[in-house]
Formats: sequence, structure tokens, C-alpha cells
Amino acid sequence: MTVVYILSSTRSGSTWLALMLGSNPDAVYLGELARMFRAEPEGCSLCAERGVACPLFHDIAAYKPRDVHAMLSERTAKDVLVDNSKSLSWARKTLVSSEARSYIHLLRDPRAVVNSWRRRGQNKGLEQWVDENEQIAKFLSDQQLDSRTVSYDELAGRTDETLAGLCEWLGLVYEPAQKSYWGVEHHGAGRNGATAAFLNDFVASDEAFYAERRRTNFYDTRWRDELDAATRRAIERDIRLKAFLQRAGFELTDDGLTPVRASARP
Repeated sequence: MTVVYILSSTRSGSTWLALMLGSNPDAVYLGELARMFRAEPEGCSLCAERGVACPLFHDIAAYKPRDVHAMLSERTAKDVLVDNSKSLSWARKTLVSSEARSYIHLLRDPRAVVNSWRRRGQNKGLEQWVDENEQIAKFLSDQQLDSRTVSYDELAGRTDETLAGLCEWLGLVYEPAQKSYWGVEHHGAGRNGATAAFLNDFVASDEAFYAERRRTNFYDTRWRDELDAATRRAIERDIRLKAFLQRAGFELTDDGLTPVRASARP
């Protein structure tokens, strides 16, 4: 059993990535598992919509966080479990030395993330993006964990190539059908734009945007038209951001958040 954690800032495409990975025949999508262990726990979104008991998570409250992945592996008989909780505190809480763990640090262009936060009326900006992603990178480095760093722009622009690389790393045989994740029945907490492909009731302030693209894979580049020029310049010139991206092997370009190795090609 390998548990795959996707760590990222919010609004980075983590649910979309988790759904595509979890659609592999030898993997299973767990959604934002940490939500099921909150003071006011959430249940499976799909089963809640149907008004039925979830076959996967119906008794989740009976398990401790450190035991839940092993139980789900046994219950699903899957080799790879994809946990999209995003939370560092959850990753620390469920870090079990006897179990295999792999971590995907998903980066999305901070111009896109800041724009998305603003669209939703959230009072967050570049400093929070850098703080969150520096903390993720430090956790992975300090714990010497098996990890890969991927950008949303890589995933959206070269989906097959990026997914195939991640699957190979995880010991999975990539199947292009994984991209059509709505063709697989998924269970887990969370209702956002990506889940609009299989949930009738989902939560997004810009739900019309996702409803129009239901059951398609699309590249969301709205920040290029929506983000004001002053904010864009401030982000692109930020010294702390540049230093972090250099360490991570990425840079901001007109095409988005690009691996340095790719942008340096002749």
C-alpha cells in the first residue's frame, strides 16, 4: 500500500489531480479525508447527494487518523490511495513509519491563485501563498520524504505526459482514460469545481464557469484577463517569491508557472 498525499495551497487544482490519479484501476480517490475528522465532520459528498450510506466511509468515525489509511486499503483492495487533504497538519498526524508514503507538492501560478482568492472574496495574497508553499517544501525536506513537485500549468498543458510520469513514479500503469475521471464512481468529502463533473450539487462561487465545462478537462487561465496589472507586476517582481521558485526549479513566464528546465530549452 502506498498513500499519496497532495499538498498545496487552496485553488491549485489538487482535487482535479487527485481524481485523475484515483481513477487508475489500481488506485482509489479518498477526497479531502481530513474533513471527515473535523470537530464537525463531513461525509462522502456523492453518497450525501444520493441520501445513502457510503460503502467506503460509513464507519470512518470509529477509526483514528493514524489507522484510517490501512483500513481503507484493506476495504478497497487498492495499491495506491490518493489523499487530497492538502493539510500539512493532517500529513503530520497520519505519518506512520511502517507505511509507504509519497507526496506531490502541487504548485499553481501565484497570479492565478491570488486572482482566485480575490474572486471568492478571500482576504489572502502572495505572502500567504509563499508561506504555505515554503512550509510544505520544508516539511518534505526535513522529513526526507519521497516527493515530486508539479505545477498546475504542467498538468493542464501536458496532461498525458505529466500524469504518466506520476503514475510511473507511483508504480502504476498510466491509462489515458484516467483523464475522464467522471466515468469512475468516486467517494470522499469535498464539493468544488472539479467535482461538478459527477456531483449535481457542488459549491463554487463561479459555478457557471464549471457547469459550462462539466465533464471536460480544461485549462483555467482566467487570471490573465482578470488580474489587475499592478498586482501582477508586484507578484512578478517579489524577491521572496523568486527565491522560493528558484529553489523549487520553477519560474514565472507569460505561459504560467514553468519548470526552469523546460523554459531553458532552445
